[in-house]
Amino acid sequence: MLTSVQSSRRTFLVGAGRFATASALASAVPLSAAAEAANGRIAPSALKDLAAAVQGGVVLPDDPFFGDYARPNNLRFRTLPTAIARCASDQDVQACVAWVRKHGARFAVRSGGHNYAGFSTTPGLLIDMTPMSAISALPGGDGLVKVGGGALNGMAYQALERLNRTITHGRCTTVGAAGFLLGGGIGFNMRMFGMGSDLLQATSIVTADGALHADIQDGGADADLFWACRGGAGGNFGINTSFTLRTFPVETVTFFDITWTTDVDEVLHTLLTRLAEAPPEFGSKISVTSPPRGSGSQQISVSILGQLHKCTTTVEAIIGPVLEKASKRTITRDMAYWPAQDLLSEFTYPYFYQEKSSYMKAAEITPDAVAAMVRLARRMPGTCMANSFKFFQVGGKVNATPADATAYVHRGYDWLFSSEVNWWDRKDPKALVDENLAWQERFYATVNAATKAAGAFQNFPDPSLKDWSAAYYGGNYARLRRVKTAYDRTDLFTYRQGIKPL
Repeated sequence: MLTSVQSSRRTFLVGAGRFATASALASAVPLSAAAEAANGRIAPSALKDLAAAVQGGVVLPDDPFFGDYARPNNLRFRTLPTAIARCASDQDVQACVAWVRKHGARFAVRSGGHNYAGFSTTPGLLIDMTPMSAISALPGGDGLVKVGGGALNGMAYQALERLNRTITHGRCTTVGAAGFLLGGGIGFNMRMFGMGSDLLQATSIVTADGALHADIQDGGADADLFWACRGGAGGNFGINTSFTLRTFPVETVTFFDITWTTDVDEVLHTLLTRLAEAPPEFGSKISVTSPPRGSGSQQISVSILGQLHKCTTTVEAIIGPVLEKASKRTITRDMAYWPAQDLLSEFTYPYFYQEKSSYMKAAEITPDAVAAMVRLARRMPGTCMANSFKFFQVGGKVNATPADATAYVHRGYDWLFSSEVNWWDRKDPKALVDENLAWQERFYATVNAATKAAGAFQNFPDPSLKDWSAAYYGGNYARLRRVKTAYDRTDLFTYRQGIKPL
């Protein structure tokens, strides 16, 4: 059976009209191509060469859809590119790499545009992978699926549903599958199947020399590069043009969505410690949410969302007596897998946010630590949007893989913790945003110290993180630098928190 999903043009709440007046080709004094590149601009003659080489087309600011293609999910990083190369083939990607090497142009690579720290934005050339979004089941009947380097999560879900298969996947449909997989990839299935990157069987990648390394895999000539692609994060070693994934047959699940508005300290501590013993078929995310500033409510709520695959126990037994304290609960048994994912999924429109993350072990989470979290959450200044801190449940199959078996190093934990600050610039003054970000730094430091949390998730890049290399990659960073040196000694693929060659 063969399933193919091609990209479709997306529409956004904010139109492209306000970007149409920007002209990357206008310059009062003509500059050389090298000078243009140094200033983040690109000379018209160079753009003409690029357009001739990229069959998918080059989009300039006067195109009516330029704004749609250029807009990131995190509006803090609204840097507009000079041009957008819409890659439709491996050859287009190779042409872009050859072109940026020739002209010394600044560039960034993008699929979904959800990079939390804005590393998929640039004032130079934006290499847009979304036209390369075909998804197909490979022949042989062994459940392998090839996903194009520009596919969005939502496209992958549609293809997998038609195949009656699944993988470890996220909740947000507009996230790019490439960034998701290259940085690890979390989801409600990870305790049962492993990280998304653990399911990667092969990948094709164009490296800094313009060479296409097709379907590299474990044990092959590019085994070190393949190792690095499983958790080394996007934008470090080249441009991945496809991913081959191991999939699993779908079955029915129990969906649950439960909220508590009283005894939140007790409930949160119980969930964080008790659920660490849940079977691997249980996947959950816990959120502690503060209402928007000025809403008239100071009530903090605790909620848990997730699913339970078929096993010998129930959601009620796993959560235990604290379930009776819930103010709202939905537990639906024997739901078909993909309709259940519709309830678990979310679509996020572009807005402004900052996220910080770390990893925790349940044994280190004390009642006093939880009380400190909740107490500090009540002191958050707040914005016009709801804000929360969250716990994504890891463990299970994630921890069955040694920390150095792939580039994804964060094994042996029970929870991935994250703190988010969300705002809207037209309603929240800068001084208030700064106050909230300062609060977030204090909250993050206090929670990490109280729970002995460590590390940070490379798929949640944090621009304020100081020791990012150790936080994202731990003991694997030295090997990642060796791989970087072997395939990109001149650091062509570079960004502020990019892996550096030796």
